Amino acid sequence: MTVHPRRSSASVEPRAVEEQASKSKTTPLPWLQLSIIYWLQLSEPMTGYVLLPIINSMVLEYGLTGGDAKEIGYYAGAIMSAFYVTETLFIFFWGRLSDSIGRRPVVLIGILGSGVTMLMFGLSRTFIGLLLSRGLSGAVNGNIGVLKSMIAEITDESNQARAWSLAPVVFASGATLAPIIGGGLAHPAERFPSLFSGWQFFKTYPYFLPCLVSALFPFSAFFVAGTLLKETLPSRTKYAKPTSTTDVASSTSSDHPEPSATTPLLEQASKPKPPPLRSILTRRVQIAVLNYGTISLLSMSYSFTQPLFLSSPIGKGGLGLSPPTIGYILGASGLWNGLFQGLFFPALHRRLGTKRLFIISVCTYIPLFLLWPVMTIASVRAGYVTSAVMGLLAMQLVMYPLSRSGFSCSHIFITSAAPTRSSLGATTGLGQTVASFMRVVGPALSASLFAVSLQKNLLGGYLVYVILMILTLGTIGGASLLPAVMTRASEENEE
Repeated sequence: MTVHPRRSSASVEPRAVEEQASKSKTTPLPWLQLSIIYWLQLSEPMTGYVLLPIINSMVLEYGLTGGDAKEIGYYAGAIMSAFYVTETLFIFFWGRLSDSIGRRPVVLIGILGSGVTMLMFGLSRTFIGLLLSRGLSGAVNGNIGVLKSMIAEITDESNQARAWSLAPVVFASGATLAPIIGGGLAHPAERFPSLFSGWQFFKTYPYFLPCLVSALFPFSAFFVAGTLLKETLPSRTKYAKPTSTTDVASSTSSDHPEPSATTPLLEQASKPKPPPLRSILTRRVQIAVLNYGTISLLSMSYSFTQPLFLSSPIGKGGLGLSPPTIGYILGASGLWNGLFQGLFFPALHRRLGTKRLFIISVCTYIPLFLLWPVMTIASVRAGYVTSAVMGLLAMQLVMYPLSRSGFSCSHIFITSAAPTRSSLGATTGLGQTVASFMRVVGPALSASLFAVSLQKNLLGGYLVYVILMILTLGTIGGASLLPAVMTRASEENEE
């Protein structure tokens, strides 16, 4: 279909397309299968965000920096980035493998590996051990792209938006609970002496308990998926293209109409060969993937710098808060984000349209980044964390969910940019690969800039925030290239 990027009137913005789509009959969502997929998705933030309030303390307590608090960022950044480095290298392999052997076995391998490597992390006390366990976790876990393909395969254009609108809520739920587990269950022998003071194991491995609890989520997801999750790859389901003459005649009868733009992907014939990469790299796809990558970079930079800022001592770039306090703060932030996305995102999207909301989301990072040096200056002058500083921190947390709305907008852009329906999975996979790479760069870049800014006293120790602001302005420029009006590829493009 033809895209008309020059139309700028509000009447022809995405809401017009959405209103027309809403008039067609909506296919009921397969809630059981969708719920299992959401549970599988929940395991990623549960095994990742649980480390945010404790990783800096682990690096310092285990003596990885030699006692120099200013180098925490280097080691913590490397450890956290290891997951995304290996995920970037292997995610395309797992996606291709799922096209051959099916989505279900790949998901089961990934979710089991996620739980096992989480236990390995809790039992590691050396830099190499922590680095390898996170790297192995990223290598075996190719579930992100595969699960997105599964959602696409069990939905159609009439209900896919509704299914995707719940994904941020699921992620936010994990981002809420995981930091509370991480900060609240660390050092159990000291925090819960009546239960764990007699266990020398928990004194030797003071961070194993939160890792164990978080690992229960992927293990439970493995059990549920192993018993109830159905295969969605068209070529390996009962919905695959019929091969016998009788089946062909039956499939073309009046009881089995030809696939259309509103027919679930599971009911459409699978293509014998995936489209070549060159045919997917249209200008619209390139712009959509670029913006998905840049907002992923900003988001990861914020998400990793926040606990680093909260845990660093006053006078050394932070507020000097304890791991439990950091866990509660991050948990509250995740809870508020989930409520915001579930309650306000649909209305904001209808009112503003995808492009405007995306640009506003990106612009939100400007005050988010600016508040860090303001809080630092105020804390250093007072010598402690004042009520005014806590008020600024609360203001930052309140604004945070608006920045996360950009991810839902990015999914819509990438889905709409797919040249054909058969290239939807490949387009989504390409976007996820770029986003994973940015998630490698984000923690390493922000942590290294945070550390070197303090060590070299660059711009008074605030160089990191200046660079983050420059990246934000660049992302705003890239967002201006996004189309104001979007149309989805239909079966007409398949011929």
